[in-house]
Order: sequence, then structure tokens, then C-alpha cells
Amino acid sequence: MKDTIQKLGLILLIVVVMTQPEAGWGQDAKASAKLTLVRAVMCETIQEYAPANPAVIFSIKLGRVSCFTEFDQVPEKTYIHHKWYHYDHLITEKQLTINPPRWSSFTSMQLRDADKGPWRVEVTDENDKHMHTLRFSITD
Repeated sequence: MKDTIQKLGLILLIVVVMTQPEAGWGQDAKASAKLTLVRAVMCETIQEYAPANPAVIFSIKLGRVSCFTEFDQVPEKTYIHHKWYHYDHLITEKQLTINPPRWSSFTSMQLRDADKGPWRVEVTDENDKHMHTLRFSITD
């Protein structure tokens, strides 16, 4: 009797697992994985694939600023966007390819005298879902 109950329990467990993939075994790990932004910074430059001199206020004399983003869970090849705004006006949008399993990428903006003032970079995924906003200023 005890053996029969154990066998029925095992059969029931197998049926549940086979018909309910979210219960565990049939679940695809990539389907449950999510693109994860772990770091986003504005910086003066990129050195050895890392941000150098991160800040929120930059001198126009630098001539260039960069937006660095790092993802530590990239389930599949995808795209992100860096949208650069000056005084709430979209100046440029850059599409970046992101590859598994982790990836870092950056965009840069050449600075001119007219670029003084408040800026922001919005990081979005390939579906234009907002991930992060970086605010910074360009001064003399």
C-alpha cells in the first residue's frame, strides 16, 4: 500500500512538472532572465574600457563628455539607447548593441560653446522602456 501511494505521488509530481513549466524543470532560463543595468555614469573619458573621472559638472574646456553603461545580466543580444538631451531638447540618440553574458558600452558628445547648461542622458532598452536617467551640467 505504501509503495502504491509513493508511486502515485511520484506520478502526480511528474504530471505537475510537465504541465506547469513555470514550476521549474521546463522553464527556459533565458526567458526568465532580465537585462540588468548595474552602473551608469557620466565621465570625462573612457580608459581601459572603464569610466575615468566621473562627475556631474564638466568644463567646456574638456571638449568631450562620455556616458558609460554596464550590464551584468544580458540574457541575449539586444540593443539599448543613449538619448542625449540639452535643455529638454533631444540632441542625439545612439543605439548600442549589448551581448551576453555581460557588457559595457559608452557614447560621447563633442562639446561646443553653445553646449553650456543642463544636460541629461536617458538610457532605454530596445523597446524604449526607461532604464535610467543621468543628469549633468556643462560650465565654463
